[in-house]
Amino acid sequence: MLHIDYEWDLREDGILLDEELKTVRLGWEDGDIFKLVTINGRRKLVKMDDVEAFIKGHKVNGQSS
Repeated sequence: MLHIDYEWDLREDGILLDEELKTVRLGWEDGDIFKLVTINGRRKLVKMDDVEAFIKGHKVNGQSS
């Protein structure tokens, strides 16, 4: 589904999401980790599974691994 009328601030250090975007509906929480992948030639941010993030040594939802 495409979403219209959201404002995004794209910068080298990250993406600032629109205040109206309810990330809770997407199952996103503070501390979630995303990775950049290429699928069929298109770039996509994919939420990293907590187990994968832990194995790679990332903090999982604010907790040290």
